[in-house]
Amino acid sequence: MRNYAGLIIVGIIAVILMFNLFNRPDNTANRGMSGGGNYQENTYEDLPDEPEKSEILDTIKASSNSSIQNVVKQSFPLLDTVKTDQGLSKIYVTRKLSLPEAADALSQQVKPQEISKRQEGKQVLVYKNDFVILQESQEQNNVVFIELASDQFVRNHYSPSFFDGLLAYYILDEVLDADDWFKKRKAKCQTQGNCYGGYVRSGGFNSGKTGSFRGSSQRGGGPGAGK
Repeated sequence: MRNYAGLIIVGIIAVILMFNLFNRPDNTANRGMSGGGNYQENTYEDLPDEPEKSEILDTIKASSNSSIQNVVKQSFPLLDTVKTDQGLSKIYVTRKLSLPEAADALSQQVKPQEISKRQEGKQVLVYKNDFVILQESQEQNNVVFIELASDQFVRNHYSPSFFDGLLAYYILDEVLDADDWFKKRKAKCQTQGNCYGGYVRSGGFNSGKTGSFRGSSQRGGGPGAGK
């Protein structure tokens, strides 16, 4: 009986070992993952394709439309859309043009009401109903985001500190058609938070200094695609 008991125990151990052998995690399924929750998706691998630099510039120059919305839409691929009940912002992207090249080409084709200074990797072109906000990516040197935001979106969501050194306060009050917008918005951001500080990372927003923006984000499509 003892011999049979020993065989049974050995058999059970063998079954357990075989079970563990064939059911251990497949290492190939975890590629790109790391322990401790440090996995980050490389969102720059799936940026939309673009034509060559010369073709983009030719498209901008050939545009006969006086609408900055259409010029941007025709010239750059849409990456993302931020939509709330208080405004709309569409984020386009380019890896072919630098920020100065994109800003200069757009402003020469459709003259803005105001052109901000260029500093800290960002510049703003102000049109009648839209802001074109160009920013260099904080993650990759050759990526420039071109945000086409309605004045309503800027008025209701942007942190005023974003425009420090770019546009004078009185200009913002005038183009946003709001009395003391800078002061009032700054106070609201400080007390309530929820302020937007631009789109500078692929797939994510940059919160303003006084809060975090919570909007709806939908990945866009190729050139001309819209939400």
